[in-house]
Amino acid sequence: MEELIKYGEKFFDELEIVTYKAKDVSVDIELNEISMAATRTDVITIIRGIKDKRIGISIVDTIDKEEVKKAIEQAAKMAKLNNPDEKWVSLPEPGKYREQPEPNEELREVSPDILVEMAIKGIKIAREKDEHVTVAGGSIATSWVETWIGNSHGIDVIQRFGNAYAFFELVGRKEGIVTPGIFEFDAKDNLALDVEGTVEKALQKVQWAYKVKEAKNEEVPIILGPWAIAGLFAYTLFPAFSGERLVKKTTPLADKVGEKIASDVITIYDDPFHELSLAKVIADGEGVPTRRYELINNGEFKGFIWDNYWAKIYGTESTGHGHRDFRGGGVSIGLNTPIIENGKRSLEEIIGEIKHGYFVDGVQGAHSSNPDNGNFAVTANPAYLIEDGEIVGASVFLIAGNIYELLKQASEVSKEQTVMPVMYTVITPYIKFENVKIAGKK
Repeated sequence: MEELIKYGEKFFDELEIVTYKAKDVSVDIELNEISMAATRTDVITIIRGIKDKRIGISIVDTIDKEEVKKAIEQAAKMAKLNNPDEKWVSLPEPGKYREQPEPNEELREVSPDILVEMAIKGIKIAREKDEHVTVAGGSIATSWVETWIGNSHGIDVIQRFGNAYAFFELVGRKEGIVTPGIFEFDAKDNLALDVEGTVEKALQKVQWAYKVKEAKNEEVPIILGPWAIAGLFAYTLFPAFSGERLVKKTTPLADKVGEKIASDVITIYDDPFHELSLAKVIADGEGVPTRRYELINNGEFKGFIWDNYWAKIYGTESTGHGHRDFRGGGVSIGLNTPIIENGKRSLEEIIGEIKHGYFVDGVQGAHSSNPDNGNFAVTANPAYLIEDGEIVGASVFLIAGNIYELLKQASEVSKEQTVMPVMYTVITPYIKFENVKIAGKK
């Protein structure tokens, strides 16, 4: 690749080349049967060159040297056609990287047969333990990724990682009751997926959902589960951490560094080296080193995240949060692996102390939230009624509010943490919130 960088310097003031190779193996489930098994491979090379502040990008689906040279020439032609970006400063410089853990090589050459066996096992467990249950959907999948990032300033980073997940959606039909889709998920950076445990947790929720309980308008304690937290935070909270939004004045956190924006029980940091992380990467999409980065510490907002471009515009340094778009070739700001720190007590213990409240397993409509101010309105579904410390049935209701007000109502986080690959791979406990206004649906 050094030869290609030198070739590109004939055309550009500075140049970046990124190669991406991925192999995905998946088995899909639909209505109690295997609907499809597939293996997909992707090979992409991205050229990003800058000449007189004019940026040219070219993408080819190969790593062949001669084809990449042609792509460099094409990027040079594109740069001449583009207007100069007067805000452009430079590509990033090399940094100090952590030692990358050895990935699980078993994930490199996974046979679809192994995943089919897991899927069949999950379907069988669900059907044998509850004849009224349909495995409406799901998938078992693995991914293996190899990337190389190099630029004309000396960045030269190779990364390899793999992960796997098992996902099941169950629907129960019993005595005229049809439950909502009940989701359960397990994800790891190895093949040791807990298919049985995942299905059994979903089956327990189906049993709760058979008993429909009408919700009313009231203020109650609620517990948000990992699925609900990952979805809600991804659209209301996490975008506000972006330095680009700070520059553009579209984040409500602009003047909040060092201030309390959540209760003391909320600590959030970003670290792809967390033991539960699915991609223990040493560098972001531009080759800038990743690190543990605090976002909220005991309720106090600690700072924004940056990629190289917006950091230099603002006069600071990249925090290792440049995310590569492998379709368009550009870079945007994004979290690597946000982690919500866990607590000391189990979910069971937390539920056991609630006289009347709800456990919200999932939310619908989070994508329509407003990250510019944190306002949201979602449907809690599935949600489960808690009476005298026990879950007694399922409900559906509306929650509308502001994410920062909600964060200040957080009273406890569970010791359990779950990996949730949503927009980001979020590692989160269950979180209890006090005095949350809900609106029952009739």
